[in-house]
Amino acid sequence: MNLRTALIGLAVCLTAFSCGEKKAETSSKQTTKSEVAPKPLTSLEEGNQSKLPPGHPPVNKELPPGHPAVNKDIMSMHTSKGMTKFDRPINIPEEVQKTWKVATLDIVDKASGKVVKEFKAHKGDTLKYEGLQIKVLYIVPHLVLDNGYTSGSNEPQNPAVLIEVKENGKTIYAGPIYQKFPSMYNINHPKFVILLKGISKG
Repeated sequence: MNLRTALIGLAVCLTAFSCGEKKAETSSKQTTKSEVAPKPLTSLEEGNQSKLPPGHPPVNKELPPGHPAVNKDIMSMHTSKGMTKFDRPINIPEEVQKTWKVATLDIVDKASGKVVKEFKAHKGDTLKYEGLQIKVLYIVPHLVLDNGYTSGSNEPQNPAVLIEVKENGKTIYAGPIYQKFPSMYNINHPKFVILLKGISKG
């Protein structure tokens, strides 16, 4: 009788122990699942925003239409350091070159945000101001950068000039200046930036 009672007790203990192991295993699986649960999309988007390069505007921020206010643009301006030569071929259609003949350029003081000099220039002109020599290479109504610099049409959808800038004989910038997006590319200079006010047919 005592032996039978002992066997029954042992069976009960083994059953209880087995149930305990299953519960522990289930709890462990739940913990593991919670640890690897995917983040919500909003968190991922916030994470991606934080990985943008320094000075890069938020990807969901709309650019202002037309010519931005000078002071606002100067605050967000980043230079294109190291752009001392064009990194791709230039192929502006002959028809475009014959149509768009004049570019109005402003030299702006970075400290005050004021226009200190305004020029009207034709293709090939060299403008001079306080040691800067700005050569206007091309006037482009719809600048497109693909395998090279070209114009997507003969309409002023994305006006720009391609310029070469020297200071005291040394090239400090060679590239585009956009009318609508002047902070995208600009000269690497401690005092001045260059803005494209507009282009015209002459």
